[in-house]
Amino acid sequence: MALLVDNVKSKLILAGVGLTLALTPMMAQAKGGHGPRVTFEELDADGNGSVTEAEMQAHRAAGFASTDTNGDGALSRDELEAKMKSGKEDRMIRRLDKMMERMDTDGNGTLSQEEMADAGGKRKGKGFSRMDKDGNGEISKAEFEQMGKKHRGGKHKK
Repeated sequence: MALLVDNVKSKLILAGVGLTLALTPMMAQAKGGHGPRVTFEELDADGNGSVTEAEMQAHRAAGFASTDTNGDGALSRDELEAKMKSGKEDRMIRRLDKMMERMDTDGNGTLSQEEMADAGGKRKGKGFSRMDKDGNGEISKAEFEQMGKKHRGGKHKK
């Protein structure tokens, strides 16, 4: 009986992972998040302007198959980790491409100190003054630590 329960638990966990792999891109896109993204066109396999449950299942199955690199029909921790790292790398590359496009004003494929300095836009030169809360021209340890608290966890509070 315990073996049957363990087998059922394993199948439920794998089903949950598969569903997560399928739904995460859509939820991230709907929420404006930074997770993996899937376009409507990718889901609409037959190009008829709507997505069926079968198309969703096919997309999920393809995602599962691409993650199951050894083809054993199960996702190991290593396979899931590799998939997650790949997604992070893809996002990093997209951010880097956007940064280069925005900042490389002379289009030579490199960023000079001048281009980096000019990148501040409307916030240019205000970093110090934002940290110097009392406006005395110096940043105290308390002011420095307060700015660090605002940036913890990737969130910036104004």
